[in-house]
Amino acid sequence: MTSQENTLETAAAALNDAQEAVHTARRNLTAAIVTAYRAKEPVARIAERTGMNIIEIRNLLAAAGTSRR
Repeated sequence: MTSQENTLETAAAALNDAQEAVHTARRNLTAAIVTAYRAKEPVARIAERTGMNIIEIRNLLAAAGTSRR
């Protein structure tokens, strides 16, 4: 293999690792949001704390099957 091929494989492996890290971070954030919501923290406060907007939080909670209704 040439060094160019090694570079390509290394970059592809790094991208795969980064994608896995993003998926893990999203799962962890979802779990933390659900936990905060179940602890009666207002959606607006969760949004503020996470840097997300209220609609994103509500959509995430709906996708996670969490609802107070």
